[in-house]
Amino acid sequence: MASFGSFGRVFDKDTPILRLNHGKDPNVRWVLWALFAWRVVAPVPRERKLNLFQRAVLGLARAGVVRIDEVGDRLLIAPDLAGLVALELQQMALLDFAGKPTQRGLTMLDDIDEEPSDDAQVGHVLSDAFTGKLWPRFLTGDLPIASFEANDNGWPVLLSGSAGAPWTDNTCSILPTDRDSVVMTRPSARDVLRVARLHRRQRQRDFEEIDDARDVPRLQRVSFVDDRPQPYLMALRVRRHDSGDWMVDDPFGHGEAVELRARLEARLDSDQRLRAWLAPLVGADPNAPTLKHLQAEAEWKVEERLTLAIRQYELARDRIIAMQRALLEAQSYDAPLDKWDDVLVKAQRAVERALHIVYERYRDARPPLFTKLAQSDREFNRRLLDAMAADLHFQSPLPKTLSSVRRGKVQSAEQYGSGSLRPLVVLGLLCADRNGEHPLRLAARTSPDLLHRLDDLATARDRAAHDGTATWPQKVQQHVDTAYAAVEALLLAR
Repeated sequence: MASFGSFGRVFDKDTPILRLNHGKDPNVRWVLWALFAWRVVAPVPRERKLNLFQRAVLGLARAGVVRIDEVGDRLLIAPDLAGLVALELQQMALLDFAGKPTQRGLTMLDDIDEEPSDDAQVGHVLSDAFTGKLWPRFLTGDLPIASFEANDNGWPVLLSGSAGAPWTDNTCSILPTDRDSVVMTRPSARDVLRVARLHRRQRQRDFEEIDDARDVPRLQRVSFVDDRPQPYLMALRVRRHDSGDWMVDDPFGHGEAVELRARLEARLDSDQRLRAWLAPLVGADPNAPTLKHLQAEAEWKVEERLTLAIRQYELARDRIIAMQRALLEAQSYDAPLDKWDDVLVKAQRAVERALHIVYERYRDARPPLFTKLAQSDREFNRRLLDAMAADLHFQSPLPKTLSSVRRGKVQSAEQYGSGSLRPLVVLGLLCADRNGEHPLRLAARTSPDLLHRLDDLATARDRAAHDGTATWPQKVQQHVDTAYAAVEALLLAR
C-alpha cells in the first residue's frame, strides 16, 4: 500500500473523467468520484476451431491412419465415436469420403500448429482512491474518456449529444481533501482474477438488462499489472427512485450501486457542497440558519421533555435539538411557510439517528438480518413483516409503504450504516424479532401505533422535500411528537 501524501495533489479539476452512463435527463445529478485505473494484461485462451477429438482424428488422417477401428484403437475410444467424429469432419469438408484430409483440412492443421495458444487481453481494474478497495469490475476495451469543459469556477461540465443537439451536465467533484488519505494499493493477480470473475457472473445474471457491448473475458491468469495507476474521476449518475428515495446507478449498468450510495451518504455531513448539490434529490436544507437564542431555547425544551438522560446520546441529542430549533424558527411570525418542511426533515433525521444508535448494540448479526427478506418477492416480505409486527404487539398490518421497502435498502442500512427512516425501521423490526431485549419490544407495549406514525412521518417528509407545497403547521406538530416518542422509546425507556 502506498499513499500519495508526498506526491502533491493527485486529483484536481482537470483530472480526466470516465463516463459509461449517458442520456438526456435534467432531473439527475452527476457526481465525479476519485479512483485509480490499473492497466492489466491477461492471456485469454483462444476459441478452438476444432475440439480435441476432431484435431486428433484429422491428425491421424494426415499420418495415413484412416480406418475407423484403427483410429479408435490409437485414441482409446469406441469405434462408434471415432466414426461420428470422422463424419463431422467430412461434413466440415476437412476429410474426403475416403477418410483422407482435404486441402482445407491440411490448411486447418497447419493453422492450428502455428497459432499462438492464447490471446493477450488488455483491460483495467479500478480501485477507490479513498479506501484502496477494488471495484468488482473489469473494464475491457478503450477507457471511456468523457468530453467536458470547465464552467466559470473551473469545475467540469460533461458534454454529450451531437453537434446539432448538444447536451451538458453540470457535476459535483468529490476530490480528496487534506483530511483524506489517497490510497494506492497495487492489486495482485489474484485480486484481478477475483473481481473479473465477480463482474462476469453479475454480467451473465443481468445480461438482458445491460445496454453495453463490452464483454468480460474468462480470465485464468494475469501476466502484468501496472506498477503505477492513472487517476480518474468516475461519473456517477444520481437520481430519484420510483419509490421517492434517491439512488446511484451502477456505471456498468448493473442496476443500483448500493455501496456507492453509502459512500456518498457518508460524506453528506462533512461536504456541504455535495449536500447542496444533492439537495433536490435528498430533500436536505444545508443552509438552515442558526440563531443563538433559539438554539439555547431548543436545548432547554428538549431536556425538559426528555430529561438530562438524553445527554448520554450526544448525536441523537444534537439531531432532536436541531428539530426543535427548526420548529421554533417556523413558529416565528416572519418565517416563510417552507420552514415547516425543514422541521419534518430534521424530525426524520432525529429518529434515524436513534435507530442507528440502537442498531450498534446488535451489529454483526449472523446470519445478516436482511437475508430474512426475499430478493424480489414483495408479497412475501409484506406478510413476513406484518407477522413480526403482530408478534411484537404493534398495530398490523403495516402500511404498504413500510412493508414494501426494498431488500437492497435494508442491506445498505445493515452493512454500511446508511439508510433513511423506512429501511432503518424495517432493520429494527428484524432485529427485535430475533432479540428479546430490543427496545422496540417495550415500545410496542406503550405505543402500538408507533410504526404507523413513523411511516406517516416518512411520508410527510417526502412530500415536504419533493412536492414543493407548504406543510400544514398542525400536522407538523404531530410528527414532532412522533419524533420525541420514538427517541424516548428507543433510547430512554427502561
